[in-house]
Amino acid sequence: MFRRGVVAVINSRPDMKVISEASNGEEAVSAVLEHCPDIVVMDLSMPVMNGMEATRRIMEQSPATNVLIITVSEKDEDLFGAIKAGAKGYLLKGSEPDELVRAILHVVEGGVIISPAMAPKLLSEIGMARSESEPSVLSARETEVMELVAEGLTDKEIAEKLFISINTAKTHLKNILAKLHLKSRTQIAAYEARRRMGRDRSE
Repeated sequence: MFRRGVVAVINSRPDMKVISEASNGEEAVSAVLEHCPDIVVMDLSMPVMNGMEATRRIMEQSPATNVLIITVSEKDEDLFGAIKAGAKGYLLKGSEPDELVRAILHVVEGGVIISPAMAPKLLSEIGMARSESEPSVLSARETEVMELVAEGLTDKEIAEKLFISINTAKTHLKNILAKLHLKSRTQIAAYEARRRMGRDRSE
């Protein structure tokens, strides 16, 4: 029933189309190899092969395919496992339909999405539980880029929004990763989500 709801939401959009469905992880891997989708919306709890293993195999056999996890699980190990397996996003099933649509678009365009409630857990796992003041090591422009990455914007979109070249946007991204000792856009998004949550609490 949930899958049918997701299909209905996606197919209601003129710019999206569901090209295949799968009832278990093994079918999902086969469907990806057959249809080469831009993105897979993956559950974690499935028979035969769970979503974690399916994501891992998809990344091994079709690394250009994006995987967005949507699940009821708020377990730390599921979040960490999904990101390590190669998922570009992690949403909880309580998300609104519009959130799912935005997440799909962001991930397909090169962004990353993590449910705000899960971001602190990811940061704890990767050793990024730092003070909220640490972004002071970033320049004003780098902070802007970090915020846009957290919103799911691609390098091209960041460049257009800030009126800079794509190469400049990529350089800023590289500097952010180096200064904050992060390894990926996913970690940047998680870091910024945590920083925002801390700032909101202080206000």
